[in-house]
Parts: sequence; C-alpha cells; structure tokens
Amino acid sequence: MINKKMTPIGKNVLVLALTLLVLFGGFSSAQATYPSPAKIVSGFLSNAVSVLMKWLWSLKATTKTAITGRPMMKFESGYNVETVFDGSKLGIEPHSVEVLPSGELLVLDSANSNLYKISSPLSQYSRPKLVAGSAEGYSGHVDGKLREVRMNHPKGLTVDDRGNIYIADTMNMAIRKIGDAGVTTIAGGKWSRGGGHADGPSEDAKFSNDFDVIYIGSSCSLLVIDRGNQAIREIQLHFDDCAYQYGSGFPLGIVVLVAAGFFGYMLALLQRRVGTIVSPSDVSSNSRFILMVLIPWSY
Repeated sequence: MINKKMTPIGKNVLVLALTLLVLFGGFSSAQATYPSPAKIVSGFLSNAVSVLMKWLWSLKATTKTAITGRPMMKFESGYNVETVFDGSKLGIEPHSVEVLPSGELLVLDSANSNLYKISSPLSQYSRPKLVAGSAEGYSGHVDGKLREVRMNHPKGLTVDDRGNIYIADTMNMAIRKIGDAGVTTIAGGKWSRGGGHADGPSEDAKFSNDFDVIYIGSSCSLLVIDRGNQAIREIQLHFDDCAYQYGSGFPLGIVVLVAAGFFGYMLALLQRRVGTIVSPSDVSSNSRFILMVLIPWSY
C-alpha cells in the first residue's frame, strides 16, 4: 500500500521506478521474440532518458512556480479610495489637475482640448464649469476671450501666486497664459509642424511636442520640462504675478521702514516744539531721550 503522506518528489521517484520495471519486463519478453539485442537495448535507453528528462522538467516547473508565487507587495492599511468626480458621465476626460489659491480645482481635458473649474469640496454631484475651450471639443490655436479660445490637446498646467493659469499646449508647441485679460501665448507656437529646441525671446522659442510646466514662486519663473528635447527650460515671469501674496505687491518690510521714518519725523517736530518752551539744558536732555528711543542700540 502506498503511503498517502508521501511527498511529490517521492511519488515521482516511485513512478520512475515502476516505469523502469515495465521497461525491464518488456526487455525480457522481447528477448524471446527478437533476435537482435542491440535494438532492444537502444530503445530501452531512449525511453529511459525521455522519462528522466520529463521528470526533471516537472521538478523545475514546480520550483519556479513556488518561488514566483510568493506575494512581494506589502500593503499599509488605513487608506480608502473613493471616486469624487466621474467624467465619463459628463463627456470629460481628466488628464491633469491643479488647485487654485481659492481652493477650486482646475481639470484639464486633453482629449477635448478644454479646461474646467470645479468648486470644492468635490463630490459625484459636482458640476464643472468650462473655463477655456469649446464645449464641442474643437481644437486649434486661438487667443482672446475665454469662450473663443482654442487649444490643441494640452497636457499640463500650473498656477502662479496671483491665480494666472499657464497651459502646456503640447500639440501647438506653445505655452498659453489665462489671466484677467483673457488668453495669450507667452512662448512658442509659431512652428505648428515639427518640434525643435530654440531659446531666446518668447516669440522665437521652440519646444518639442512633449513638455509640461511648473510654477516656481521663489525664483518668479516658469520651468518647462521639455521631455522631447531632454531639457529643463526656464521663463522669467512678471514680478507682479509672483508678489501677489503681499496684496498690491508692496513688501511688508518697506511698510515698516516707512512707518518708522514717519514716527521719527513726528518726534523731531515734537522736540522742536518743546525746545521753544523749556531751557537749553532740558532740550538737550529731551533730545538725548528721543535719540535713545529711536536708536536704542547706540547707548
């Protein structure tokens, strides 16, 4: 009786032994029938080698499956996935997103050459508003009013401190700006057929048809990741668009200096007024007091 707990390798060895036994039995019976023992030995060796190779191959396949079948991923619990915007129900194909300073979400539909805005918080009931492009999905290169704008399968966008939107209009090989005055082209766009790599003034710049844009506030610039040219390009922006966090663009430090100067001027007027009604020694003492208030570190 065969042990039911026998391992797969033990079973394979047993099968091989039985096969050899059958072959030896065939060899003994054939010895009485056929007169040529050389042919019988040759056939026996051929069958034995074939069975042995199949057995070894089965062991290799079993070992490979056991190794590659191990789970190599390590999941971290505590996360949940939820659909907050389903563009398939609205005919919108989101390609890239960006968040405005107001918290609203910009959705770039590259397939239909459109830009949408969605108010937060997001939900499946949110309804996007067309910012620039064509509701019919027309493409092209047209600047001007938002609803008259045409883009050509843009694939990237970014937003500066003031809320201006910069579009990587890849098929037009141009960088577009969406601001209060509408849409303009700030770089590239003159070579609609075939890309290239040319620096210089914005109207002479040339890009590939595979690039993206990133706003860098610290350097007041726009970085262009020009993948087609394997390069990173830079465009200096207007200072007013980078310093919008100061309100009118007037730095807080300058405001403090102006206020300190005005305060010093008022103290000087007060000193002159006091000097007309007190003795010179008192004036000297008051002057020293005022100077100590204005420049305390000199005493």
